[in-house]
Parts: sequence; C-alpha cells; structure tokens
Amino acid sequence: MKFLKYLIVPAFLLNLSLSAQQTLSLEECQLLAREQFPLIKRNALIEKTEAYSLENASKAWLPQINVIGQATYQNEVTQLPVTLPNMSVEPLSKDQYKVYADLQQQIFDGGMINNQKKLAKIQSETEIQKNEVELHKLEERINQIYFGILQSQEQLQQTKITENDLENGLKKATAQLQYGTILRSQADVLKAQLISLEQRQIELQSMRTNYIAMLALFIKKNIDDKTDFRKPEKLLLTGENNRAELKVFNLQQQTLETQKSIIKSKNLPKLGAFFQGGYGKPGFNMLKNEFDVFYIGGVRLQIPISEFYTKKNDLALLNTQQQDLEIQKENFLFNQNFSTVQNNSDLEKLQQLITKDDDLILLRQSIKKASLAQLENGVITTSDYLREVNAEELARLQKVLHETQYLLTQYNLKAQLNQ
Repeated sequence: MKFLKYLIVPAFLLNLSLSAQQTLSLEECQLLAREQFPLIKRNALIEKTEAYSLENASKAWLPQINVIGQATYQNEVTQLPVTLPNMSVEPLSKDQYKVYADLQQQIFDGGMINNQKKLAKIQSETEIQKNEVELHKLEERINQIYFGILQSQEQLQQTKITENDLENGLKKATAQLQYGTILRSQADVLKAQLISLEQRQIELQSMRTNYIAMLALFIKKNIDDKTDFRKPEKLLLTGENNRAELKVFNLQQQTLETQKSIIKSKNLPKLGAFFQGGYGKPGFNMLKNEFDVFYIGGVRLQIPISEFYTKKNDLALLNTQQQDLEIQKENFLFNQNFSTVQNNSDLEKLQQLITKDDDLILLRQSIKKASLAQLENGVITTSDYLREVNAEELARLQKVLHETQYLLTQYNLKAQLNQ
C-alpha cells in the first residue's frame, strides 16, 4: 500500500501541474489583442457621433422658433402729405419698439433632411471600416509575434536533439581518450561545440521571452515561458477578398452619391408654414401710434434660383472625385492581387521544400548514426562526427523555418483577404 501511495501522489501532483498550465491559441490572441487595442474604443465614439447627427437632422422637422427684440430711432417717419379739415392725425413716434416670436415649420424640404441622415450613417460606417483597416494590420503583427514564439520554441527543441547527439559523441570520445586512442583535443572539439550550443540556447530562450513579453503587452494577459502556445492548423483559403479597404471605397462612393442628392435637394422648391406674433409700437396699423399686439401667419414657397449657378460644377466635381476613387480602388486591388499571387507562389514553394526537408532529415540521421559508429571504432575523428551532427541539425532547423514560414504566410494571407 505504501508503494502504491508513493506512485499515486506524484502522479496526482503531475496531473495538477499540467492542468494548471496555461494554454493559448493564435485565435485567442487575435481576439484578446483586438479587444484590448486602444483604437477599438473609437467605435463607441463613432456610434455616439452618428446618433447625435441623426437626432440633430431629425430635429429640423421641429418648428424653428426665434424670439426677436428690437428698439429703433429714425430721423423721419411717414406722415400724410395733406391736412384734412376737422381731423388731425398724430404722426408716428421716431422711437419704435418691437418684441416678437418668429416660427417656421418645414413642410417639404426636397429630401434634404433624409439625405443628411443617410450621409451621417454612411460617414459613421466609413470611420468604423477605417478602424478595421488598422485592426487588420494588428492581426498581421500578432501573427509575426506568435509565430516568432513558435519558431524559437521549435528551434530550442531541436537544440536538445543536437545536445543529445553531442553528448553521445563525447561519451565515445571520452572512452577512447581513456584508452589513449585519440588526443584530448578531439574530445575538446565536442565540448566546445556543446558550449556554443548552450550559447545558442540562451539566445533562443531570450528571443522567445521577448516575443512573449510583446504578446503580453498586446493581449493584456499574464503569460510566461511556461505558457503552452498551440501550433495553428493549416488553412484552406479561398480567393475571396473581404478587405475593409474595399468597403471603405464603396462607402466613399455612397458618400459622393448622397452629396449629389443633397445638391439636387438644394435646388428643389421648399414649402413651409410661418407665424409671427408679438407686441410693439406701432403694430401693423401704422396710423395707431401706440403699443399693440400684432401677428401674421401663412405659407411660404421658396425656389432657390441662385443654387443653379453652381449646381453643374458641384456635380462635375463629385463625378471627378468618384473617378479618382475608382482609380484608387483599382490600384489597391492590383497590389492585393499581386501580393496574393506572390504568397500563393511562396506557399507552393515552401510545401515542396518541406517535403524535401523530410527526405533530407532521414538521410542526415542515417549518416549521423553511421558516423557515431565510425567514431566509436576510431574510423573518423570527432570533427568528422561533428560535421554530420551539424548537417543534421541544419536540416531539421530548415524544416522548422519552412514550416513556420508556411503557416505565417497562410495566416498573413488570411489577414490580407480578411477571411
């Protein structure tokens, strides 16, 4: 029972340690980085701005009220040019006073308010999509950091294999040194290589730690060297391009079309009701030189003839801006297609290299194994064995590099196409 107890307790502690180990995936890092990125806060402000703009535009349908007070003095007033018998008409005072409210109610505005509301929505969506453009750049930055962690991690694992090979060779060399069949310098060659390998491990570990610190800064999460970073799976990408820049171009085109509608609305007749009422001296009866209440109301039709002066040029200017946007969009798509073709070509090349890497590693492992036996039998020197160990390590490191480049290219292409 005691023996069983000694087995169960360490196993339980090991399982507890493994379950407590933090794991992270690339997708989780992307989501966390997006949530923590300062620019994402702009979306809420943009939405508030849109709400205020829409509310202000809608209020144009409310009665527009102005209260006006006026006191004047004039050097002359209207008087009757003749004198009537048995009648005297008191002339108006040269000082006159007036306080009144002016109320305007829009009845038909030619679609101006609706176009202004539509423009506010489009401009808000445009700003949000511009934010998305920057967030796509963030996605590529996270890819670079995450795959940097994975590559340094894989390279560290490969150095462990090389370290084991060097230690095996050193054991053989030490045994031969004891029997006097080789010189001490041959054993020192392997010892020196082990020290160089330890230096490389320090550099790789430092690089990995730096990448982890950068990632922690982006995702605002406590992670360290013990965190398990899961290797992403290969992707099955399509050629569909969903970049936010394309949405921005389309929204900018919609903005220009809406601005055209606003120009046309300005040239349409406007119909409104008005009411003006107040208290002053004199009132509307100019022959009554005293304070009185006055009011007037009716319907007003406005035909903005002067707007036709610039309508043609304003529309031509917007057409020019639309043509410029189309050119920018074509240029963007050309660069995107060029980058996509280049990335697909790189992926095909890397896949072929990875296949060759597997063949090369098998051959290098076979050669190294044979070299170890030859070293043990004194057929070759430690330098010869070291050369084969390094050749196998180089082949394994090349495969790590090619595999990381393949996945990084795939996930960058995913970010570039927004899939």
